[in-house]
Amino acid sequence: MYPVPEIWDNPAVDDTNDDRPKKRRKYIAKACNGCKRRKIKCNGQLPCQRCGRQHIECIYVENSRDSPAEQDNFKRLFDQMRAMQDQITQLSASIRSIASSEHSPGGASTTGTCGQLPAQRSPRRLSTARETSFQGPTTSAFSFDLAKSSLQQRGIVERAEAGDEGDMTQEPSPLASPSAPNEKIETRQILDPFWIIPKAEALRLCQVYEEEMGIMYPVLELTEILDQVHLLYGPMDRALGPTRQPDGQNGLAREDVHILRVVFACALTAEASGRSEQAIALFDSVREVQDNCVWGPPKFKNIVFLTLVSMFYFQMDEEILAWRTVGIVERMCLEKGLHRRETLSQPAILAVGKDRVLRLFWSIYILDMRWSFGTGMPFALEDTDIDPCLPEPAENTPYLRVMIQYSRIAAKEEMNYLDWQVLRWVHAIPDSLRLDHPSSAESETATEGSRSLRRLRALLYLRANQLRMLIHRPVLHTSAHVMRYSGESETVVEIAKDTIRFITRLNDTSDIYHLQQVAFNWFLVSALAALFLAVAQAPTQFSGSCKEEFYWALELVKGVSAQSYISRRLWKSIRSLRKLGPQLGLGVQKKRLDIEAGDEGEPLNVHGSPALPQSASTQSRTPQDGEQMTQELMEWFEAVGNLEDQIMGMGTGPVADGGPYQQMPDGGFVFDYGEELSSVMKDFF
Repeated sequence: MYPVPEIWDNPAVDDTNDDRPKKRRKYIAKACNGCKRRKIKCNGQLPCQRCGRQHIECIYVENSRDSPAEQDNFKRLFDQMRAMQDQITQLSASIRSIASSEHSPGGASTTGTCGQLPAQRSPRRLSTARETSFQGPTTSAFSFDLAKSSLQQRGIVERAEAGDEGDMTQEPSPLASPSAPNEKIETRQILDPFWIIPKAEALRLCQVYEEEMGIMYPVLELTEILDQVHLLYGPMDRALGPTRQPDGQNGLAREDVHILRVVFACALTAEASGRSEQAIALFDSVREVQDNCVWGPPKFKNIVFLTLVSMFYFQMDEEILAWRTVGIVERMCLEKGLHRRETLSQPAILAVGKDRVLRLFWSIYILDMRWSFGTGMPFALEDTDIDPCLPEPAENTPYLRVMIQYSRIAAKEEMNYLDWQVLRWVHAIPDSLRLDHPSSAESETATEGSRSLRRLRALLYLRANQLRMLIHRPVLHTSAHVMRYSGESETVVEIAKDTIRFITRLNDTSDIYHLQQVAFNWFLVSALAALFLAVAQAPTQFSGSCKEEFYWALELVKGVSAQSYISRRLWKSIRSLRKLGPQLGLGVQKKRLDIEAGDEGEPLNVHGSPALPQSASTQSRTPQDGEQMTQELMEWFEAVGNLEDQIMGMGTGPVADGGPYQQMPDGGFVFDYGEELSSVMKDFF
């Protein structure tokens, strides 16, 4: 800008003959319209000197061409944005590479790597779903340990080698390990997984949660969480993530935002069949909140939050952590007095809503029962602790009401008339949730009712079968019981076959099994174990009739994750069967698919047939995939199915003299393993 003189002097007339060279004055870079029109000098102020003297309006027109200074500012801004985008791209690529390496067989080690990758999520920690030091008499591991000790004393199973007892603890958990404090802060400052979820996706995830989990365990109101999503994202931002800070500054409580994070994580995990890196990232963002809820006061929202955390653990196939967490939640309910009827009239309960509190408490009660059965651990809350006058949920939650009655039957210790009670419970299920004839009704449910209603019917049907199998299962523990209680043995086998057929049809006609494998595999593997145990004890009676359903179940087992909790239990039993087979004279007729079968010369047992290699117990402590487990179980099934031919001298390998078999009155044979095989198979249940 050029200085403007106080007095503007026009050149005199006589100066026109001046010999000095004429030089045109420069215009200012930015002048008002009046000065431009008169082609006079403008000082660029508002108003300028001329317009201010004449008291006229001073108007500037924006120049399309920016000044060099402004252009430099824009250039620097663009460079900064480009650098930030490059950093975000590199960070995302690094996170994806770490996640892929963790899933790969040659991925990062699960120990000793914490803190080596700055600003990255640490490798996954060792699974906490391990065998505890104490096993109560009600757990399957207690019976397994007794049987194993007996086998060791008799020399059938070798002594445990160093590290052999830790097989269940050496599996990588799907949950990420907490990062170091500085790493956690830096990662969260760069990218919060909650911010990258668009509003439409958030609303969809709420619907997925309600359909997959909320309809069974109504701890949240769908309309309420949808309203919270609208409030969090705001009406103007429908494509991007939440622009406002999700910390309670927009009228939404912090606890509600934390609950939404876990809701999204549960929905993402259900859709990904238990493996979602985005869900893990969301859960990592509330780990500290989880600890604060455990050690903080038992507020209603804290109870809801921890209940959702327990459901998330179950979706991630961490059933031990789910059982442990829901036990903590039940103790918080006891602190609040939610198990007593008189507590429902307190102002704090009335403020939340009596019906809502009842739905929450009974949902927690059902979850504890479910995961106690799945893990073989005792209940955290007994029926004697609950006020018998405590009301049940309202009629608009039929599944929850039915499951309460189911839990009361399953928790009883006197098993004499429980089968009759289970059948009564089945007939008392509302018509909308009951499957009387699943073979014909399955096709009707595909068109009648919603997908969520069909899943509820399937779960109730399978739960009835499961409880009846648990009641009659002891008749399969020894061959003597099979011979004495042939009718009850047939009942167990038919129930197990029906369970496998039902799950197979469900998998063929819908995606319900695919999205809820963690829940349905519990029923599948229990039925598979019942069939295997029946065929092993009485091959003549059950081998031919069970073969088709057994192979159907194996086809579904192929899809079981090698890192899942149920897979580890299944693999542990297979390893025990490997050791038990050769000592009892049981040979495998088919060539092994396992990596130990790569040698041309297979070791032979004392009868001349290929023996199950015991080196697998130390060389292959975890299955490579479901194919390996399927192959081993198939070979065992074929072996015990051909056992009668070996006994009658029609097989390729003779049976040792005085072998542990007994002839049945109908001419068939049962193979007497005693309690050893049944103890091995108990871990399936």
